[in-house]
Amino acid sequence: MQVETIEPWYKHRHVWLLILFPAVAVIGGINLFFQAVQSDDGLVSDDYYKEGQEINSQIHRDSKAAALGLSGQLMLGADGKSIRIHLNKAVNDNLVLKLMHPTRAGKDQTIILSKEAPQFYVGKLENALTQPRWQVELADTQKHWRLKAEWTISDAEALALTPTL
Repeated sequence: MQVETIEPWYKHRHVWLLILFPAVAVIGGINLFFQAVQSDDGLVSDDYYKEGQEINSQIHRDSKAAALGLSGQLMLGADGKSIRIHLNKAVNDNLVLKLMHPTRAGKDQTIILSKEAPQFYVGKLENALTQPRWQVELADTQKHWRLKAEWTISDAEALALTPTL
């Protein structure tokens, strides 16, 4: 008569195989939880109807810029923070520049550009632009007109700002 030796449970391979799948699922779930907490996703607006109505006022600002015949060029300094804008016509006021990231609202920046010459404005960003793609909006401080463009940052190219119609 042979005596069977019973091995402890942890020495059986199939037990470890059964434990492996739930353990991988738990580790993956924890990883996804930390990624969700650390990323800053833009939220959907609760008042989307009101925002839709504001589109008409934005279109009016674009039309005003076209009627004034405004256009300009935006240039980024070598440091990635200094902004220079040259307009084709002189305007009376300081300008407001909004740089909006397409997917991350937390990376958006708004700066006031000061007049350095009749058609030349300068300003400095808080944070250097690390992402290559931005939505750009240039407007006067009273929000009468605006120029818009989509900017893919490249080495030495200036961005053309024109009225969007």
